[in-house]
Amino acid sequence: MSSINRACHALKKETTLTIPRHFIFFDTETSQHELEDESIEQRFKLGWAVYYRRPYKDHNLVVEWFYIDTIASFWDFVYSKALPKQRLWIVARNVVFDFTICKGWENLRRAKYKLKFFHNNGCSAIVTVKKGTSTIVFLDSMNWFTESLAKTGERIGIPKMEIDFDTCTDEELSVYCKNDVLIEFENFKVFIDFLEDNMIGRLCYTKASTAMAAYLFRHYHTPIYIHNNAEAINLERESYKGGRCECFVLGDLSGQPFYVVDVNSLYPFVMQCHSYPTKYVKLHHRLTIPDISELLSSQAVVAKVLICTSEPVYAIKRGRTIFPVGTFETTLCTPELQYAVEHGHIVRVLDAVSYEQAPIFSSYVSTMYGLRQDFKVRQNKEYETIVKYLLNSLYGKFGQKAEEWVKIGDVPGEPDREEMILYKNPRRAMRLRYLLGELFELKGHSEAYNSFPAIASHVTAYARLYLWELMQACGHGNYVYCDTDSLMVTDVGRDNLSSYLSDTELGKLKLERTVNHLIIRGLKDYSADEKVVIKGVRKSALQVSDGVYKQEQWPSFKGLFKSTNPNTYVVKQVTKHLTREYTKGNVGSDGVITPFVL
Repeated sequence: MSSINRACHALKKETTLTIPRHFIFFDTETSQHELEDESIEQRFKLGWAVYYRRPYKDHNLVVEWFYIDTIASFWDFVYSKALPKQRLWIVARNVVFDFTICKGWENLRRAKYKLKFFHNNGCSAIVTVKKGTSTIVFLDSMNWFTESLAKTGERIGIPKMEIDFDTCTDEELSVYCKNDVLIEFENFKVFIDFLEDNMIGRLCYTKASTAMAAYLFRHYHTPIYIHNNAEAINLERESYKGGRCECFVLGDLSGQPFYVVDVNSLYPFVMQCHSYPTKYVKLHHRLTIPDISELLSSQAVVAKVLICTSEPVYAIKRGRTIFPVGTFETTLCTPELQYAVEHGHIVRVLDAVSYEQAPIFSSYVSTMYGLRQDFKVRQNKEYETIVKYLLNSLYGKFGQKAEEWVKIGDVPGEPDREEMILYKNPRRAMRLRYLLGELFELKGHSEAYNSFPAIASHVTAYARLYLWELMQACGHGNYVYCDTDSLMVTDVGRDNLSSYLSDTELGKLKLERTVNHLIIRGLKDYSADEKVVIKGVRKSALQVSDGVYKQEQWPSFKGLFKSTNPNTYVVKQVTKHLTREYTKGNVGSDGVITPFVL
C-alpha cells in the first residue's frame, strides 16, 4: 500500500477559546503616476493605522490611532508594537496593495525579519514573518469578509465616505482614510465579540479555519480519522467536484417573466441531513454491482465506475465539469452511487473505497443556523453575516491542499521575486521564490495535515443531487440556468416548485427576484433586467466592442513576484476578449442546449 507523507491520526478536539491580543488595522491612500505603457504606478501619499490591544490579566485596553505621514513612520510604529514573545496581527482590506505601497518586503528585509509562512490565493492573503521571538502576521480582512468595505460599513452602521480623489484636499483624504480604518476596526471588534459572546471558538487566519476551530470546539462528537492511503486519496480527489453551473438555453429570453430561486444554505442543509465518512475502512478492486449495493447500505463509498445513462446527472471533468449522457467512466461518491444503483446506470465498478460514516455536522449546522435565524429576527446583520460565512466555509477545510515550499538556501543579496526554470533533460520545471534573503522551491501540492477529501466530496455531491432533485421537480424546459444553489425558472417551473418554497426553512427555496428581461450569454454571463453579470469583467470596465472590455488589472502578491519590482504597485490596463463559446453542451440553432453524448 502506497502512502502519502503524513501520519494517520484523529482530529483533535479544540479545548480553548483563544483570541489574539495585539492588532494593527491600517489603510493607505496613494497618488497616481502614469507610465509610458499607460499603466499607473501607485505611490504612497498618506495613511492611518490603529493599534488595538485587547485587555488581559493586568493589561488594560489600548486603542492608539496613528497618522501615517511617511512609509518609514509606519514601520517605526509597527516595530514599536512587535514585541518579543508576542504575535502581532496586521490587518488591511486588500493587504497586498497596502503592504506593497508601504514597501513591505523591502522594509522587513532591512529589519532582518525572515519568512515563516506565505499564502495568497484569490482574495485570501497571509504573510507570517519572524525576528527572534517576535512574530508579525499580515492578513487580508477578506480572509473572513468577502465583501466590499462599503458593504461592511453599511452592515455595521458606519457608512463608507464618498470622495472625489481628483479634487479633494489632503485633509479630506485623511478623514476618508481614517474612516475606512475605523470600519475595519469596528467590524473586527464585532467579530471578536460574536466569537466570545456565543462561545464559538478561537479566531484563526481565515473564515474556513475559524469555522473548523468552532466545529472542533463544541460540535466534534464522533472521532474523524485522517488516513494516508495514497490510492484512496487519489480516488477521493477524482470524486471531488464543485457546484453545478450550466446554461440550458442561450439568447434573449425577454417576453416572459423568469424567477430566480435560491436554496436557503444549500451546503449546510446537506451537511445536516446526511452522514459523512469518518474512517477509512478498505480499498476494493473487484466489486460487483450487488457488492457495491450492499456496501452502500451501511458505509460511505467512493468508487470509479463505468456509467451508462440517459440522464445528465453525473459530473465528469473534461477541462470543465460537464454532465454528459451516454457511456463513460467517472468517480462518484455515496449519493451519486446510490442514485446510479437505483436507476441501473452502473455497468462496472473499477475501484472503490469504503468508510465508516456518521452525521458529523448535524450539531454544528443546527446550532449555527439557529443562531443565524435568531440574529435575522433581531435584525443583527453583523452577527447574521458572520454566521453565514462560518456555515458555508467549514466543509472546504476537509478538501484543502497546500503548496509545499521548501527552503533550499540563503541568498542575502538577491532581490525578492519568483521565477520558473525549465530543464530539457530530463524535462521538468522548477519554481523558485526569493523572499527576504532566502530561497524557496515549490516541491508540489500536498494534502493538508487534516484534509479528508472524501468528506468535502460527499458534501458537494449531495448538493449537486439536491439541485438535480429540484430540476426534476421544476420540469425539463422550465429552468433556463443554474448555478450551484440557484435556478432561473419559468412561471410553470415556479408553480411546480411551490412545495419547496420558504424564505427561512433550511434547504427550501427562497424567491430572490423576478426578471422581466433576461439575456443569457454563457456561464456567469447574463443580463437580468438592470443587473449585468460577466465573470472576470469589472463593473468599472469600459466596453470597447461586443465581447471586448478594457479594464484595470490590480496585481496579487503572486503577480507582483513576477514583475520587475514586488515593492512597486503598478495597475495595468488590459483588454479582455470574451469568446463566449459554450463548452458544456451542444448548442442548437434555437439556443437550446443538450448534454454531450459520450
